[in-house]
Amino acid sequence: MSMIAECVGLDIGQTALKAVRFRRRLTGRESVEYFHQPIPYGRQEHTEPAYRTAMLRNFLWQHGLYGSGEIVTALPCQDVFVRTLSFPFRDASKLAQIVPFEMENLIPMPLEDVTVGSLLLPARESLEGQAKAKGSDVLVTAAPKTKIAEHLRFMASADLNPSVITVDGMALFSVSQFLKEEGAQVPGDMAIIDVGASKTTLCLVHEGRPVLLRTVLWGGNHLTHALAVRYACSFAEAERRKRAMSVQEIDAWLEPVLKELRVSLHAYEGTIHQRLTHCWVSGGGSKLKELSGHMAQQLGLLPVGPRQGFGSSCPRAFSIAFGLSIHPNIVRPRWKSRLAGSNLALDFKASSDAASDTTEVSKRDRRLALWGGLILALLVLGDLAVRVALKDSTVKDLKRGLQTQYEQTFGPGVNPGDELDQARYRVSQLEKGLSIVDGTRYNVLAGLAELVKHVPQGVPLKIRELTIDGTSIHLEAETTTFDAVEKIKQSFMANETLHDVSISDTRVGAVPNQVVFRLTYTAQRP
Repeated sequence: MSMIAECVGLDIGQTALKAVRFRRRLTGRESVEYFHQPIPYGRQEHTEPAYRTAMLRNFLWQHGLYGSGEIVTALPCQDVFVRTLSFPFRDASKLAQIVPFEMENLIPMPLEDVTVGSLLLPARESLEGQAKAKGSDVLVTAAPKTKIAEHLRFMASADLNPSVITVDGMALFSVSQFLKEEGAQVPGDMAIIDVGASKTTLCLVHEGRPVLLRTVLWGGNHLTHALAVRYACSFAEAERRKRAMSVQEIDAWLEPVLKELRVSLHAYEGTIHQRLTHCWVSGGGSKLKELSGHMAQQLGLLPVGPRQGFGSSCPRAFSIAFGLSIHPNIVRPRWKSRLAGSNLALDFKASSDAASDTTEVSKRDRRLALWGGLILALLVLGDLAVRVALKDSTVKDLKRGLQTQYEQTFGPGVNPGDELDQARYRVSQLEKGLSIVDGTRYNVLAGLAELVKHVPQGVPLKIRELTIDGTSIHLEAETTTFDAVEKIKQSFMANETLHDVSISDTRVGAVPNQVVFRLTYTAQRP
């Protein structure tokens, strides 16, 4: 007959490999198989990843666990941040948006470096028995992505691909829910304490809901080491002594773990102002004589027993592995009514895969956005280039038109830009031309007539160049002798209307009987 659920819970400890294979058939018939293999402890080579991988692979092959069902593994609570948050609403979509950001303020890591999982806990019941549905309590977990990746690499080295990765504390809660579904009177307020070889896992259950998960770094090996030192014996001999000793003989060495458990228990009880009632001690360490009763007494709780469903058939030493093998995401009871809280389950792998898919989508969206931005930038640059070219062409046309008008006004060869100076120059030229005609300035014609009057009789004079600047006259002339030059100078200097008379650059000309000179004088304005 075909199976509808088959799952293997794998608990990898420091001193043992534990596996539980759980099967449920269509008829509802269930079968549970337990597998155990001790791991040598105390040598450095036994802790090497390659050695542990080889042991795990051999363990799985030996018991035929490869391909016999979906594999479920767990991270220890010490590798996971666990918080219980309260909100004034129960809208799942709103909680999914708010919870990660609320969690970010409570952990010492950025949100992008962790995988966040959350469980909406069942509503608490009031004294009248009605559920208080206004607010909500959410159990939030944040596992560092490096821890998940490290766990997956170790599983892959043993040719395993776990279907679910949860946290060991939730596996303990799953055991209590399984017993409750089987009809056991499991207390609603209970502390589940799993004593392992290297650590102790605590799961506090209040009103049938998991509210606190914690790892205490104290286990059975710490007690064994203490006994080995106390009796100066080997680790193996101390382990044998431990199994034979009563709890009263070792209570002093139990105080560190009891102290930590009291702190967690009293801290939570102080927040809810209520006391938890019962205690269940599981794990390999629970095999110590009278340990369950002693721990319950020291914590002020009542030990559970067969009346509450925790009898001899309860998987005490395999509690975590059994809880993993009945993970609600894989083993779903379809022929029984689902109790409140029975479907509470964490799955870091699903959350990690969803985050990876979201990351891939985000990366693809970023790539598309980048290409879109580049194309848009190219279009903008092309549009800008066309606009600049059009404006440049318009400016050049305007410059050519302006240059044409400028040349028409000021003449060719004049550059635009010094219009005021050009205008002043043109006005001054016009004024000079007008002054010759209207006499507003020194009369040039009168000046030339005055020049002719003062040339001595019989002295030839040929004017080669004449410059008149107001009343200042500069001329270059030629005559026949140097004596003639001197006579001209004396004649001009004798005239009272002429001032600053000077002769310069007197030289012999290029032809015979030619003397060239320069004459400068200032004529008195009439």
